[in-house]
Amino acid sequence: MAGLTARDGVESEAVKRLASGIEAPAMREILERCLGGELSPAVAVMQMLIETEDAAAVQSAIDNITARAANLSRSNDSLLRDRVDELTQLVVDNATGCDRIVEMLRSNMDSPSPARSVDDGIAFCERLFDWSVQQSEEASVALYSLGSPELLERATQEITSYLESAGVIAADRVILDIGCGIGRLAVALAPRVREVHGIDVSAQMIGAAERRCLPFSNVRLIKGDGRNLGLYDDAMFDAAIAVDTFPYLYQSGMMLVSDHFAEVARVVKPGGDFVILNFSYRGLDDADRSDVSRLASENGSSVICEGERPFMMWNGLAFRLRRLG
Repeated sequence: MAGLTARDGVESEAVKRLASGIEAPAMREILERCLGGELSPAVAVMQMLIETEDAAAVQSAIDNITARAANLSRSNDSLLRDRVDELTQLVVDNATGCDRIVEMLRSNMDSPSPARSVDDGIAFCERLFDWSVQQSEEASVALYSLGSPELLERATQEITSYLESAGVIAADRVILDIGCGIGRLAVALAPRVREVHGIDVSAQMIGAAERRCLPFSNVRLIKGDGRNLGLYDDAMFDAAIAVDTFPYLYQSGMMLVSDHFAEVARVVKPGGDFVILNFSYRGLDDADRSDVSRLASENGSSVICEGERPFMMWNGLAFRLRRLG
């Protein structure tokens, strides 16, 4: 992950000392990766909440780490103490959000993976996001925000900066946000581009996005059916962006993923960009890279960025494709 330093030998030993009292192996591994600089504190807390569905257990584990860290004295442990302090403060500041996320995780809204059919997968996603946006708008689009508007804003600005530095967004460009959710990216992009078009399968998400985007006359939002981009004309966009959208398409079936690659190739102009931030949640980066490379080739695109992790707050795997002329 950009900006985070992997553990060296000395630091690794200190990390292991701190985490050694955590009994649950999965929790211990997450904390070791966080303290070693491989995961941001926000992602680490999210992963521990998913693992345990118990905010009190997560708080207890972090309290344990905090108490042990008080005994760190060597100067080369200062960075590690800073990471512990950030993790501790994050949980303290977002205790209510952590409790709400646990409620969401315990809600029995889990989906069979993979879905039995594309139709079942789309129907599930529509139910899930209609429901989750009513529980917490911020958590519904990014659990690692812990329900905090401030954390979600920081993460969104990181994405916007990445898109800007890659030349994907510019004042004269028309952008398609696939799976726009509550409009957090549309709000960030609207002052920077000519137009933003957002599409989502969830009517509740679109409703939240419309409210957030009211100040911007250059944002167009629409509820789609989740099957294609048929509401848009050929070569209508300079770039298409999908933030944490393709994992749900993937869960619904590779046919739906393939259809969306073909649709993006249709609606994006030759020479335009296609950015995918997370292709799946299967935890197999090389498999994701292979699938994206194959689908890009099949649909007349070249891969400019083949699966990097450029963000500080979020561990999303980034792909950038260029539509060939």
